[in-house]
Amino acid sequence: MAENQVPAGFELLAECAESPFDQLVGAYYSKDTGAEWIIGFRVEPKHMNIGGTLHGGVLATLFDWQAAAVKPYLGITAHTPTISLSVDYLAPAQCGDWLEMQVKAQQRTGRMLFTRAEVYAGERLIGRSNAIYRIPSTAR
Repeated sequence: MAENQVPAGFELLAECAESPFDQLVGAYYSKDTGAEWIIGFRVEPKHMNIGGTLHGGVLATLFDWQAAAVKPYLGITAHTPTISLSVDYLAPAQCGDWLEMQVKAQQRTGRMLFTRAEVYAGERLIGRSNAIYRIPSTAR
């Protein structure tokens, strides 16, 4: 697969187009499997660190999209600000890698959404993350 190609079934994540920062870092893609959304991302030269692998801040930015992956299944349409984001960096990603983030909603309370995610490059586990997002009162 060519470096700039997007795998079949993935569509541009429209929510990304609303954020100038995410337009700079992205593009992000989503795939609805029927049971969950998967967020996809192609590693480009602009994402590399001085060591020649994916910059950790770019991976953290990808992990911050966890809520977008599960909100449609939970009926949440409002913006959900991040309260906490933890990231474990497990393996380097290379330029040209297609990354897929698999997200699970762990719990939803009246005010918070708890998620867990893993990012893979093919079969390689690149990182894992836990996040907490605030659910605005308009979305409860």
